Parts: sequence; structure tokens; C-alpha cells
Amino acid sequence: MKRLFILAVGALLALPLTAQNNLTLYNMKTVPQRFYVNPARQSDAKVFVGVPGISSAYFDFGLTTFKIRDILNAIETDNQGNNVFVVEEFAKGFKKNNVLSLNNSLDVLSFGLKLKKNYVFMNYSVHSNIRLSFPGDLFQFLAEGNGGRNLNRKFDFGFGFDALQYGELGFGYNREIIADKLTVGARVKFVKGFNVINTAKSELNFTTDKQTFDYLVQSDIEINTANSFQNFGGSDPFNNLDSEPVTAGDVLGAFFGGGNRGIGLDIGMEFTPTKAFTLSASITNLGRINWNTNTFNWKSQNPGATYTYTGLEIEDAFNFNQNELENALERIGDTITSRFDLNENNESFKTGMFAQFYLGGNYNVAKHHNAGILFHGTFYNKTIDPAITLSWNSRLTRILGISASYSVANNSFVNAGAGISLNFGSVQTYFVSDNLIGLFAHKSVNTVNLRTGMNLTFGRKGKKKGRK
Repeated sequence: MKRLFILAVGALLALPLTAQNNLTLYNMKTVPQRFYVNPARQSDAKVFVGVPGISSAYFDFGLTTFKIRDILNAIETDNQGNNVFVVEEFAKGFKKNNVLSLNNSLDVLSFGLKLKKNYVFMNYSVHSNIRLSFPGDLFQFLAEGNGGRNLNRKFDFGFGFDALQYGELGFGYNREIIADKLTVGARVKFVKGFNVINTAKSELNFTTDKQTFDYLVQSDIEINTANSFQNFGGSDPFNNLDSEPVTAGDVLGAFFGGGNRGIGLDIGMEFTPTKAFTLSASITNLGRINWNTNTFNWKSQNPGATYTYTGLEIEDAFNFNQNELENALERIGDTITSRFDLNENNESFKTGMFAQFYLGGNYNVAKHHNAGILFHGTFYNKTIDPAITLSWNSRLTRILGISASYSVANNSFVNAGAGISLNFGSVQTYFVSDNLIGLFAHKSVNTVNLRTGMNLTFGRKGKKKGRK
């Protein structure tokens, strides 16, 4: 029961989260880090060096369902003047499938160099990604209960929780194949996985029998975990949560030693059929990580088995003590483990890296000004989380570059973003957000996004005329 409790608490702590992904950055030619979203897209500097540790810090979160305002609106005052949380009101905003996510990354080292028609890029970065999918049926069950019209209805209580932390050493290259027309690029990433929780299967169905009112639970579960910092020794990893904090030395040591490795790939192209139009496309984070060190797995050996549950075995429901309740819950956990035959082992497994795609078009209004449209999607749990962005992008002076964007993402139409880059000599600072509203009006939105950093850039005068 301890590990089930920890998993449940972890899921609840993740509830305020989801994400967009570099929608404004994609069209900011003044910022070298746009290479991350399309390896065919260059900056306007012939050479850039990321300031170690602060060249790029990225963070975003959001969700595809409720807003913080919805939580506040569900709090009402009863006849006695007490604040009461009305679950029925809160549950109205949930869909059948709901997704929450959190992403952040930090560049440790980065470097780029243009050599005639060629451009090379190198980086070492640390990434953390979280995805939580949860069913709307759970909140409808909490709001309406399992009686009345919900008798004999199969509720879907299957959660999906995936957390991935890894380091990448990337080497990128692009080349202008047709002068002023076509550029193609790719980035190969040597990946070291640090930590992972992978929900390969999470089917949990709940039905109340309309005759006996017994609860029928049906499940098929497969959860995999791995860790590059401590040896589980074949035991339950959730019993090892009291270890010492991970240090920077631990991260470097874990990257150069041990298993849990993989290879990732980004590919992209940029095509300018006329001076007025530019088309571009990319797919990022293709690849897999092979987790073979300090692994732990739970897997249903009897998928589809049904467990009939009649209720808590407590003699006096109104006067039970804490120990009696804990013992009853412990018996339920042991029974579920036995009936569903959850096998525990230490097998290796593979995970993906949250692949994404970008498809863009730009109308080049003038030498340093263009309007863009961008389609984006993130692949997760056999579904695509889509977004669309409209933007205006300008380099106003050698010092100042700006972008303004509007996005529809995470089922939200309130996403106004902006980007700014400032070059004082060779020193560049930049700030990019896909949703500025989320930074100041957090009650009304379900997404907050931010990337900022500092680079040293050189050779920004050599800019060809007529190019975007």
C-alpha cells in the first residue's frame, strides 16, 4: 500500500501541469536556439557560443482541461457561511481524456558555426518531461456517485503517468543544398537516461452491479521504472526514497558511466520557392532509450481479470479507529495484488522521447519582416496534442529583434506570446514566451511558457538580402 499511496500523491502533485513547445521561438531568426525546433533553421550569426549554464533555460506547463479559475468558481458558501467545494460544478469542465504535462530543460554547453553553405552545432543539455493523462470518468464518479443512472456503467479509471529525465550530447549539421532555396539539416543526440517512470499499460475499469451493488474492478497494468543514480538491488524502488540528493557530480558521473542509453534524432528542412514565401518542416525527438540498469517493473500476469469487492470490513462504520481503517485498506491492496497477479521483476525496457513535429509557412513582407503560421503536434499515449500559431517576426535594428504570436493550444484560445532578443556588441540576451498572459493572469489560463538565456554572437553583419 505504501507504493500505491506514493504514486497517488505523485499524481495529485502533478495536477497543475501541461505544456506548449517553442511555438514563438521557431520563427525567431535572431536566436540561435531555434536550431532545437528545426535543425535546418540558422540564426543570423555566423558564430555563437552559449554562456555556460545560462545560454538556455526553458520551462512550461499547462493542461488541456480546467483553469485555476474553474477551481475557484467551484467553491461556494453554504447556509452556515462555510466555504464548500462543489465537485459537481468542478467536474463539468472535464472531457473523456485529459492531459497535463511539464517540461523543462537547461543548456550546459552550446556552440554553433557557419562555414560557407554549412552550419554545425553542438550542445549538452539536461531535460525533464512529465505527462499525466487522467480520465474524466473519475471526476464524474466523484460528482455523481455510482448509483442511479450510473449503475452497471463501466467507469474508466485508467491513469497514464510518464516521467523522463535525461541528458543529451547533440551534434547538428545543416547545408544549403540549393542557393537561397533549400536547406536541410539534422541533429544526432547521444542520450543518457537518468530517471524514468513509464506507464506502458493502465487499464482500470470500475462497474457497480445493479442487482447486488457489488463493485467489479477490471485491470491491466504495466509500469516500468529505472534510475541511474542508485541501485535498487531488486527491491521496490519506492522504498528507497530517502536517499541523498543528487548533485551535479552525480549527473556528470551518471552520463559517462553505466547503461540506460539511447540515440535521438531531429530532422528538418527549409524551402523558399520564391522570395515572398518560405516553407519549413521538422520532426524532433525521434528515438528511444534502452533502460537496462537499476530497472523495476510491475506487470499484470492475468490481464482482464475481474475482482468483486463488497466494501470495507469495518464492524462499526461510525466509530472505527485509524488502525482498523489502515488494516482494511491493506487487505484491499493485498487482495488486488493477488487477484490481478501483479508480477514484480527487473527486466529491461525501452521508452520514446516525446516526439514532436512542426510544419510552418512564412510570408516575407520585407527584408527583415515576415508573417508566419505554424502547426505543431506532440505525440503522447498514441494521440497527438495539436497547436496552431500565428506570428509576426522582425529584426528592427542590429540590436533588437522581436516576435509576437497568438496560439491555439491545450484547448485554449487565450495564448498571446512574444519574443525579444537584445544584442549589445557580441553579448545577446533573449526572452521568449508562448503565453505572456499566463505569467500575469494565471487564474484565466491553463498554460505558462518561458525560455530565456544569454549567448555570445559574432558575424551578424553578413546577412544576405532578400532572405527571411
